[in-house]
Amino acid sequence: MRKKWSTLAFGFLVAAYAHIRIKEKRSVKSYMLEQGIRLSRAKRRFMYKEEAMKALEKMAPQTAGEYEGTHYQFKMPVKVDKHYGSTVYTVNDKQDKHQRVVLYAHGGAWFQDPLKIHFEFIDELAETLNAKVIMPVYPKIPHQDYQATYVLFEKLYHDLLNQVADSKQIVVMGDSAGGQIALSFAQLLKEKHIVQPGHIVLISPVLDATMQHPEIPDYLKKDPMVGVNGSVFLAEQWAGDTPLDNYKVSPINGDLDGLGRITLTVGTKEVLYPDALNLSQLLSAKRYRT
Repeated sequence: MRKKWSTLAFGFLVAAYAHIRIKEKRSVKSYMLEQGIRLSRAKRRFMYKEEAMKALEKMAPQTAGEYEGTHYQFKMPVKVDKHYGSTVYTVNDKQDKHQRVVLYAHGGAWFQDPLKIHFEFIDELAETLNAKVIMPVYPKIPHQDYQATYVLFEKLYHDLLNQVADSKQIVVMGDSAGGQIALSFAQLLKEKHIVQPGHIVLISPVLDATMQHPEIPDYLKKDPMVGVNGSVFLAEQWAGDTPLDNYKVSPINGDLDGLGRITLTVGTKEVLYPDALNLSQLLSAKRYRT
């Protein structure tokens, strides 16, 4: 009987592995991460306004003062400094004006400080690209709206322009809410006639904070993390007195001409996928390579 159960268990594992790798065309690690997110029920704060309000209230004391730091142990050399009132992580700075530089906006729905996964990512990014990666812990809601963050990013960006040989060495990158910041910030640079970065990389970005794309309801059950009502509430706090459809909060509505080269990546189960597909089509129509 034990042998029979062992054979059945082995068969189940093989079938599960085949389903994940062949049918879903994804890694086992990504599948396990998705299931972990589903079990954590973290999605509730993004599904319901009331849950988002509770999450914001709970997190607010942690983001009110100076960032307390991370326990993550970096593989690459790292410096932690205060710049313009915010904590800034600089990874793998070779003091070389020809080194590629990544200015990274971490995700977290505009109200959370960076998580361990963000530190792991910028560490890996610095090692893989041999780049200097700069990640500011920018001001969060409910203490500040988007304006304080853009002031911070603009000052850091000007510093970078003075440190590199060519602006094309600079990459502005962000994930989720940070992806929104990255693209909106590039559009703001254009509006202010400031030279563009060479590359803008958007990872599952929030592109339309109103979340009114007609196909979004089709993805609500598929997405393990992001919902609509809670997300829109948080975006409203981020927008402050600015209309939610303004490009500074919803960059898909901004001017896409004359920006740095854009790379866009998103999962096909994500609530953010319809807007990402829309952006890709808009960029393709403008002969961008995405």
